[in-house]
Amino acid sequence: MTILLLDGHNLLFRSFTTLPDSIIDASGRPINAVYGLVATIIRYVREREPEHIVAAFDIPEIPTFRHKLFPNYQAQRGPLGGDRADDFANQVQVAREVLPHFGIPALTAPGFEADDIMGTLAIRMAEAGKDATIVTTDRDALQLVRPHVAILVPGKEARELASVDDVVARMGVRPEGIVPFKALAGDSSDNIPGLPGIGSKTAAQLVNDYGTLDGIYEHLDAISPRARRSLEDNRADALLFERLVTIQTGLDLAVKPESLPPVAVSDADSIRDILARAGHPMAERKA
Repeated sequence: MTILLLDGHNLLFRSFTTLPDSIIDASGRPINAVYGLVATIIRYVREREPEHIVAAFDIPEIPTFRHKLFPNYQAQRGPLGGDRADDFANQVQVAREVLPHFGIPALTAPGFEADDIMGTLAIRMAEAGKDATIVTTDRDALQLVRPHVAILVPGKEARELASVDDVVARMGVRPEGIVPFKALAGDSSDNIPGLPGIGSKTAAQLVNDYGTLDGIYEHLDAISPRARRSLEDNRADALLFERLVTIQTGLDLAVKPESLPPVAVSDADSIRDILARAGHPMAERKA
């Protein structure tokens, strides 16, 4: 059994920002983001022949446990879509309505993020000896790479990261080192500052030398004075940031890997046909 796990908001926003808003539905509203997502699904069905596809979505209007732990989490982000945020939010809703018509559950988990949904399903699949591929541009997901779990970074030439060596080449640390690395170096995309005076190079070296935050703190005497001082002075922050960047893999989800519906999209389907059958027909082409 093989499964594709789609980062719904991530993929929709890529299409929203790259495809023209002249792609509209029959009511005249832009549908470019949904169009791009469906095109991506058709391509992956053709190229990878997955037995199952699941799309995971955030719930932007509900704070996650990360926001509660650290109110500045993602505080630098405005609504997705900027001055077109309402348009984007509408297309997210359309996507969540369209996908289940074709055997693709559109999952959310209040208090958690899409990463946590995908992580939970991916690990459950891996534990059963089944293959899962997570489709996202979010580098946090690299912590999940292991036997049976790969990351597919979409693009004109999609890149698959399926091994320890792939992750090391991309991030400078092994998959299990992603969490302590980000806890120390920070992650500007999520507004996580990291520890003062510890940049990416130092963080990677510490993680590669000692493996975990606990391992690093057990070897403070062997660490340079500047880094040691930052680690000592900011230990509580390091532990907090570690919790923030750790993808949760034990969620109680509405669907289980063993009960997923089969994909009901074929490589012969057109985007127009799929949207029309799901009740969201596109505008007729002009002659």
